[in-house]
Amino acid sequence: MKDLYPALTAEGLKLKRTLALRLAIWCPTVIVLLVFGVYVGRSDKGGSPELLTGFAQLTLTIWTIIVFPLFAALVAALIAAVEHQNDTWKHLLALPVDRSTIFVSKWIAGISLLLFSSLVLATGVVVTAEALRLIKPGWGSSLRPSAMIFRGVFLSSCAAWLVYSIQMWISLRWRSFLPGLVVAVMGLALMFVAIPRGVALFGSLFPWSLPAMTMSPHNPYHAIALGLGLCGGVLVGAVAWHLSRREFC
Repeated sequence: MKDLYPALTAEGLKLKRTLALRLAIWCPTVIVLLVFGVYVGRSDKGGSPELLTGFAQLTLTIWTIIVFPLFAALVAALIAAVEHQNDTWKHLLALPVDRSTIFVSKWIAGISLLLFSSLVLATGVVVTAEALRLIKPGWGSSLRPSAMIFRGVFLSSCAAWLVYSIQMWISLRWRSFLPGLVVAVMGLALMFVAIPRGVALFGSLFPWSLPAMTMSPHNPYHAIALGLGLCGGVLVGAVAWHLSRREFC
């Protein structure tokens, strides 16, 4: 793994000014602004210490249930597309570096983007929560949700390792965007069918619902979801070793 740092540096340079990096900023920002707009339009005068906590919880729920799984699929597809669309695989794999290092660096780059997007979300929630305290009369007594939101985004980001690893393997294996996006949409559809029926254990084992189930305060299996997301993500990420044996055309 002596070549890992140069490979990571190269991945960082490739991600500059790419759609993946822009999405990591704009996707969480749009979610924060949408929920902020809803709360600004509320007619209540405040007074409850849990108002800002509810604001943060709603934002985090929308992010982890709907946006984050799709965002993970898009990040994986866009990182793989850098090589697919430019037909640079043969040149990349001909370099005097360990092939598995190339795939590990792409996996780490994607995980870093997921964490970065979560930090953007948490920062946005903290900033807009302070704006609500200033705009809304009586909301000044509401508890700041900083600790809760940063803890939630960290746990959900760790739990997303498994779904990202699955999506990354698909995106590296096939040149087209379609297989990865189809799998992501099917995963979300199955999650929406199962979770509303109260199947908490299934949700804590299903890759696409792990981010939401990990940060849910009412899920008795959130430790299982977190452990599966972390360990499963690392194990599936080891597929990079097998991909390093494959010749790309």
